[in-house]
Amino acid sequence: MAIYQFRLNLIPRKGVINEFGFIPNKLNINLQERINHYYLEEDNLLDSTDFFIDALTINFWDVTEIFPTEIIYYINKLFPRKPLESRSDYYYWKHYKRTIDTAIDHDASLILNKENGKIKKLHFRADLREDDLIFLNNFIEIAKKYDCLLMDLQGNLVIPTQKEVYKLAKLSNSYSFLKNPEEFLTNLDNDHKILNDKLKNAR
Repeated sequence: MAIYQFRLNLIPRKGVINEFGFIPNKLNINLQERINHYYLEEDNLLDSTDFFIDALTINFWDVTEIFPTEIIYYINKLFPRKPLESRSDYYYWKHYKRTIDTAIDHDASLILNKENGKIKKLHFRADLREDDLIFLNNFIEIAKKYDCLLMDLQGNLVIPTQKEVYKLAKLSNSYSFLKNPEEFLTNLDNDHKILNDKLKNAR
């Protein structure tokens, strides 16, 4: 994912209420544990009883009656070309447009449940460099149409309104980078140094 892309997952409101009984402001996403689990799996160090659960593994869509073909139809309208990948259980769209001053890069991904044909995961990445944020606003409308909430990579959950999504975007690394690239990269370098020091001390 490019640093200027702002990623949001669509989470059906009905699925969240079914799982938790209410709408929390934030869902648990443990990126570090997720990374650790991935490498343990790669090294065949996990057995069948080892599994990882967080907000990105919960299937919120199973309790909904939303037909994937409808959402696919509306997503198709946001892209000038057909999906780059289109299989029975996976769709991936991408739009890359070069302008005089810059290049705009959006994409979206949808995974279907092979067992019941329902949506399993749906997310999009909007380029925050786009004038008027047209793509981001169009996806907000799709989320609104299908009564979905929007979740960022930190697990923050918001209703699909321009005001709430823009507030969330301003908290993202994408916005921080575009606002002040030099400061963002300096802070990132400092974070890496702190992490490396912690790893050295832990040995």
